[in-house]
Amino acid sequence: MYPQIITYLLSFINYQEQLIRTLLTLLNGKRMFNKPTEQPVNKPYRKLQVDDLPIIEVPEKLDYRMLLTEYFEKNGKTLKPVQRRKNSKVTVPKSMICPKCGAPSDYLYANNGDKGQYQCKVCSCLFSDKNRFSKEAILKCPHCSKTLEKIKERKDFHVFKC
Repeated sequence: MYPQIITYLLSFINYQEQLIRTLLTLLNGKRMFNKPTEQPVNKPYRKLQVDDLPIIEVPEKLDYRMLLTEYFEKNGKTLKPVQRRKNSKVTVPKSMICPKCGAPSDYLYANNGDKGQYQCKVCSCLFSDKNRFSKEAILKCPHCSKTLEKIKERKDFHVFKC
């Protein structure tokens, strides 16, 4: 008696499985249990491209004392510090020095009023209060030789743009 019940239940389970498949097919509109006829696209990955290395230029460091002695030898007179007007609103901070030659604030002009640009009288270097700290190296584009600017800063690398 038990084997007959077991065979009956197995056939009933098979019938339910066919019914479920038929209902799922009607629901989806296509056969779910058939193997897919489309083949996956097999495209190779894009090859990694690395740009040419930038040109590394070390900025020239000068000594203002040597420049002043050269000026004296060339012109026969000393280079005088900048004469400031008494009623001037714009002053150069005493702590500021030229990033290129190290000249003290006595030789620095406030070049464009109170907008923050300064010019050294000794070496004619233009700089601002924000970028007065000299860089160890300047990166230049290998194609056009223009200075590269950092546009993005990532954890492992920096992105520069010409």
